[in-house]
Amino acid sequence: MNIKEFCNFLNISEPTIYNWRTDKPNLYKIVMEYKKEKIDNTDNLSEMLKYFNKLSEKEKEFYLADIKARILKKELE
Repeated sequence: MNIKEFCNFLNISEPTIYNWRTDKPNLYKIVMEYKKEKIDNTDNLSEMLKYFNKLSEKEKEFYLADIKARILKKELE
């Protein structure tokens, strides 16, 4: 999501967010961190799901098992 779309999402003008950067730097950091963690990650998740849904059932099963195995391995370390 670009800045214009994000400003529309927040229902603020683009100059407002740029003013926050100089006038209210802590607020700006909070808002941009939210965008990075919540909004941009959602975009990545949507893209991953789009490709995942194109896989066959066996391929989906394989990749899910691989992901689970990797997570379990990390938890053991």
